[in-house]
Amino acid sequence: MPQTQRAARAMFRTLARVAPPAALALGAATYWRVGAPAPVRPADQAVHDAARRTPLEHRPTFRRGRDGRLGVGGTITVATYAWGDPGAPAVLLVHGWRSRASAFGRIIEDLTGAGLRVVAYDAPGHGASGGQRRTGLDDLTVIRRLSDAENAPWADVVGHSLGVLAAGIALHEGVETERFTAVAGLTSFRVATDGFVRGSGIPWALRDGFATTVQRYGLPDHPDVYERFDLLAHPVPASVPTLWLHDDGDRVNPHHLSVQLHEAHADSSELFTTTGLGHNKILGDRAVRSRILDHLAAPARTGSGTHRPPAR
Repeated sequence: MPQTQRAARAMFRTLARVAPPAALALGAATYWRVGAPAPVRPADQAVHDAARRTPLEHRPTFRRGRDGRLGVGGTITVATYAWGDPGAPAVLLVHGWRSRASAFGRIIEDLTGAGLRVVAYDAPGHGASGGQRRTGLDDLTVIRRLSDAENAPWADVVGHSLGVLAAGIALHEGVETERFTAVAGLTSFRVATDGFVRGSGIPWALRDGFATTVQRYGLPDHPDVYERFDLLAHPVPASVPTLWLHDDGDRVNPHHLSVQLHEAHADSSELFTTTGLGHNKILGDRAVRSRILDHLAAPARTGSGTHRPPAR
């Protein structure tokens, strides 16, 4: 564990003993903090540069307690991207936490090479988009607006990590797609806050208090956020064939989350398990990318498979 992370855990443990409310408030502020945007990786630079860009004005959902809406009622600019033939069927990509659209670089190349159009965006506080915070509600708004601009359902919606949860709930709530592809996904907002508690050093006894503080600090106008953002309780429609892809050594989102998601969508989904790729490298793996293309072309199937990448 890095020294800075050990120090932060020790600080939260100490603060939780002497001043639990302060520990919860500081933890909630830290939870919502995105940090510096991830840069475009050199391997993805050519794909990033080739995109057609369209700015999207968006009013952030995040609120800081009594301070009101960030930007004093203003808007931010969300960067949206498109690749491929403008008249081709479209695939929507939704990236994860502290990532950006270009992280799908190899997948974008595969999809456009297959004759598809690709649409993606940098979430608020990420990539080239404005803002400092991101919530699933922001993603829902952006996904709906991008979907409303389409003349047909998406050929596929591909999510990674947090993007799986946001995209899946958007589909549950009516966004139309012919396929759903979920890479290293989360099951719920509650799982995300639980993961923060485990990693931060905040005592587990304060778990419920932390979850409440996170909601009040960032989303005070949305008391149903935990119930709403739960893909096990609110699954993707059974009419949408779904492919779950997850590495069994993922240290960010454990593999069992996709097992649970597959079981909750058993009549319409397939689980593809990898070994040795972790949370982010899975996006560039050749066999994973091939499986995504197969999912686009094949009829719905159920079951599971395991893939171990070749030694490098």
